[in-house]
Amino acid sequence: MTDHVLTSLAWLAAITTAVIYWAGRPKKKASKKAAAKTSGPQAAVIEVVEKGRATDSTSGGSVITPNDVRINGQSLLIPRDAEITVHEITSRDDELVTVTLTLFARRVVIAAEQDLT
Repeated sequence: MTDHVLTSLAWLAAITTAVIYWAGRPKKKASKKAAAKTSGPQAAVIEVVEKGRATDSTSGGSVITPNDVRINGQSLLIPRDAEITVHEITSRDDELVTVTLTLFARRVVIAAEQDLT
């Protein structure tokens, strides 16, 4: 009976060691080729809105006076006298909308990606 207990304990120790090794081993990184396909640049969502109100059917209710600019949902500071220019919008499927904004920036960095910290 003691031999069976010792054998069972030896197998249990071997299995536990294998599980700990398997869980702690370094994980393989995704190849750069696969990462490049999923992490490429994305188009931004730009919202020029009048904060705090909606339009209605009255004569002046459909006039919008923008007071908030958002890029991907984040409100940005813009100078009071800055112009917001939305360039031509066409009906062609292959055309993108271009927007020119003047914004206040806390910091502007122009660098190689690997130099950013």
